[in-house]
Amino acid sequence: MSSMEVLLLQKKIADYPERIDKMQKRYGMIMAPRSSEISSAIKGLNSYMLQLKVNRGSFAKLKQEIDQDVARLQALEGNLDRTKELSESIRLSVVQVMHAKATTETYLASIDAQIDGAVTAKEKLELAQKQKKTVDVINLLTMIQNGDGYKL
Repeated sequence: MSSMEVLLLQKKIADYPERIDKMQKRYGMIMAPRSSEISSAIKGLNSYMLQLKVNRGSFAKLKQEIDQDVARLQALEGNLDRTKELSESIRLSVVQVMHAKATTETYLASIDAQIDGAVTAKEKLELAQKQKKTVDVINLLTMIQNGDGYKL
């Protein structure tokens, strides 16, 4: 790898904190849904999960790029026969890229946990919706049987 390629790689690595910061801000804008009705809560959870999946995809793509750069840097560091100054610069880049990797892994784990929680909540809401419909039908049949009318 030429020194120009090393400089381009280091420039790309130096941009990771800014990219992560932008993704963190976008991730922070996702609001958990709130609703007083089951059907609207399910719709809100679907939207919430979609937003989480989009953000997860962004972090996963960045992590993949970082993993490739880590491999390139480690190979370069192992094969380096140049000056100590360049070697030190590459070691600093390795530290910087490892920090970016740890940050993306943390966010991926957090998003995965939120998606799992949302899926569980959605399943519970769908079950509650089915149970509510069953109870409503039973109440309606009871009212019809008693002659109380059709109001629930």
